Amino acid sequence: MIPDLEGDPESVGKQRRPLRKLFDGFAAADIHLAGVVLLGTTTPVGSHGETLADHADEMRARLVSEAGLCGRRLAADTVAVVRVEAPGLAETSRAVASWLAGRETAEILITCGSGAFALSAGALCGALVARRPAHIVHVDAPGEPYALERPEEPDRHLVSWLVRYRFWDALADLTPGDRPLWRLLAARQAGDTGYADALRERPTPVPGVSRGRLDKFAETWPTAQAALFERLGRGEAADYGLLRAWFAGHLRNLYKREKDLNAPARDRLAALIEALGSRADGEGGLAGRLRTVARDLRAETGSACAAMLRDAELIELYALASTHQAHLKPERLEPGPLPPTLIAAADEWERGDQGRSLVEATGGLCWPVLGSGDVLGLLAVGLDREGRDLEDLQALHAVLAELRRRQERLLRRGVVRLRLLASPESLARAHRLARAAADIAADADVRVIEGVTGGLEYVRETVVAALASEAKPTGLTGSESLRDVDEVVLALNPGPPMTNYGMIAAAVEWSMTAACPLWVTELARLPVAGAHGGPGVEVRPGQRILGRLGADRVLARLAVSAVERLDLRTARRLVRRGSDVLRGVDPALAELENLVFGPAPDMWTLHERLAVARRRLTLIAEVADNPRRSLPTAYLAVEALRPALFPWRLWQSMRTASSALNDLGKLANQGVHGHGLDRQKRERRRRPGEVRALLRRAVGELNSPADGDRTLLEFHKKVIALLEGISRETA
Repeated sequence: MIPDLEGDPESVGKQRRPLRKLFDGFAAADIHLAGVVLLGTTTPVGSHGETLADHADEMRARLVSEAGLCGRRLAADTVAVVRVEAPGLAETSRAVASWLAGRETAEILITCGSGAFALSAGALCGALVARRPAHIVHVDAPGEPYALERPEEPDRHLVSWLVRYRFWDALADLTPGDRPLWRLLAARQAGDTGYADALRERPTPVPGVSRGRLDKFAETWPTAQAALFERLGRGEAADYGLLRAWFAGHLRNLYKREKDLNAPARDRLAALIEALGSRADGEGGLAGRLRTVARDLRAETGSACAAMLRDAELIELYALASTHQAHLKPERLEPGPLPPTLIAAADEWERGDQGRSLVEATGGLCWPVLGSGDVLGLLAVGLDREGRDLEDLQALHAVLAELRRRQERLLRRGVVRLRLLASPESLARAHRLARAAADIAADADVRVIEGVTGGLEYVRETVVAALASEAKPTGLTGSESLRDVDEVVLALNPGPPMTNYGMIAAAVEWSMTAACPLWVTELARLPVAGAHGGPGVEVRPGQRILGRLGADRVLARLAVSAVERLDLRTARRLVRRGSDVLRGVDPALAELENLVFGPAPDMWTLHERLAVARRRLTLIAEVADNPRRSLPTAYLAVEALRPALFPWRLWQSMRTASSALNDLGKLANQGVHGHGLDRQKRERRRRPGEVRALLRRAVGELNSPADGDRTLLEFHKKVIALLEGISRETA
């Protein structure tokens, strides 16, 4: 049965039909509508099997009829019905985005306040997917549309994102006044001590950098540590080289501090450390030897070396890195927690890191080098009602479980932090939920944000102020600051729409402040009983589409910087933290990664392998041609060639035949990514121009020039253009 759609024209408040409120309000505000889209779900709602989509069809029929509806008559081609499979966020987003595809719509007004908030929020997500500007309109105040997007926000926060992700090269371009400091940090991250040496030879000091600090930046071991820990988790070819070098160096340093080892244990460790330094004279088998020595030292419970060797996750990671093929294997783009030994070493290094004070000298503040491992959840608490306690517990279980699941993908295990947003009317219920959370997850940090009421803008300001009022960041792990969270998760809940939209606006702003991705999920009641009895509550799969409101632009710019440096797995991780629009570039990035570093199929001929080698070296030479970038160029070039294209024996014979390849191999070994930490004598630093010339000479010695030598370079530029286009589009 179709309800009374017209209603009493003289009614007021909740008795007045929402459509009438909108038409009258738009007219009073001189807002002209080009069309009306009615959303209707196709799930049965009445005893006769009718659906809300059927009601929407009837509304459309009356709107375009002679009599009209709610005081308005519209042309048939200006009213549409969009059928939605279910009253959920994802279903509505898909339906709206599909309808908008191919249609010209300059601006969309999305209504709320008449029930079914999931459809309103889903329509917003659909508009973002379709790349259409949208404003939120409450049915009781249609003359006051609100834009969630703040175009100036991404640019205001760009420096913070670059600092968090430690993209020092890009910061040198963006803030030229501090360029010497950023270039010093960029060189260190590339494992290059030469830039610090050059600064020490200057007659005038670098502002903000003492001679003592420069001396530290010129030391090989601190440089290798910084290069490794700043890039841990990226999974690039150069990072596996750093891990191999750091493993031997760290074990050697622990060995020097051992006090109570017996003579046989000391001898076994000394022999192992010598083998690691020489890579077992090229004979391999180091991973197995590590495990053997670890078993031999089982009784050495107080030994730091033995504890390091018992870290099975670290040994497995080293074994993978020692093959020089780790970057050729598919890698999880959300890698999960690092080995405990690496985390502990990173924390120790971070506390004494000279780079933090350099960042502070620019007016900034670092983030924990491995992140905090914390995930922040936001959940609005609605009004209490009889018999709701069980549903509340189910909702808490569901939300905390989702936050924990998101946390398991991070580099370290931190704390789940949930903030319950409460109005004065729901305050008692919110505090009751916070107390109940302690029984569900004793290690979770659950608190209540009070006074969340009023309009969208007031809610946003209240929530952001409350988040900012907690612990202040220190630039180190363990600050408990919400600025340091690694991800923000929104759990949308049926309730006052302006509260929910205010929470969305606050979450968007806080994700920009924290320089971290934002994930939106939806709490929904299950049609069947839950695990604890009752109807049950679940957290429906989330979306990153709110990245279109700010994060996409900065993530795209960071991804451009990563691609320019050939940090292609890093670029893939960055785009996958954005909306589906940004994630759409991932296939091109995956193809580029394979073209630059991927393994050759077994059936390739030597001629085909040489052709790909020329393309790779041509690209790397061009990338290295930018003096603003600090790269381990020789190491990248060698890792792109062997064993990906040329097996080890063939590579050795090619080095014998090509002086340029032989020199490249030597340079790669001399750096900290190769054997630089094993050498007591420092080699002469090659100037960047010499390395680029060497690369071009190597291309010539591989049967160049030939057609197609620049095709990979052109594809590299095309991928950068795709990312830059998204960054401009979201501006």
